[in-house]
Amino acid sequence: MKVYCLTGLGADTSVFDLLKINHTKVYIEWIPTHPWETMNAYAKRLCDQIDHSEPFVLLGVSFGGMLAVEMNKFIQPRKTILITSSARKSEMPLWIQLVSKIKLNRIIPSFFFGSNPRWLIFFSGVKSERGKKLVTKIVNNSDRKLTKLFVDQVLTWNNEWLPENVERIYANQDKLLIPPKGIDGRFIENAGHFAIIENVKEISVLVDEILSDLN
Repeated sequence: MKVYCLTGLGADTSVFDLLKINHTKVYIEWIPTHPWETMNAYAKRLCDQIDHSEPFVLLGVSFGGMLAVEMNKFIQPRKTILITSSARKSEMPLWIQLVSKIKLNRIIPSFFFGSNPRWLIFFSGVKSERGKKLVTKIVNNSDRKLTKLFVDQVLTWNNEWLPENVERIYANQDKLLIPPKGIDGRFIENAGHFAIIENVKEISVLVDEILSDLN
């Protein structure tokens, strides 16, 4: 079975390199977006990369998880796995909801997004040298204008619909997308937002556990 993987804001598919699962990984590629395009409309266009001739799974990290939820409105995956992500606006931390209300993102120039990897390394809880190098590479190679548009989509996202087949993997020390209280999920201890890099072995085991009943 194919597992279609969506990475996070500004990140490339290299974050999935060490994800070892018993299924075929297929990477969803970012495509250009527009200032007026909603996350829902963008997700609909990403569905064109899905092969509907066989059963499939969606796996999304951070922003990619939100897109995976929206894609469920147009396609029917067997499961949707969210890693360090949010499924609904109400699950987002208060600081993101505050930024959304005051529309702070609209006055920040695009060059700010991806200008310095140090803050992202800190807030993402990245500690290993491999992780720091990868985050720095992601930031330096990111399309800042595209990243800003994606941030705009996150902050204007109003989804409260939840697919029935969602499975969640949280990092208990995530400072960016703080795990919401009262939501069931699998937790990785002593892990931050970039658990897909820092705790990839644990995530690989959890993903295979989730998919084991689909074989």
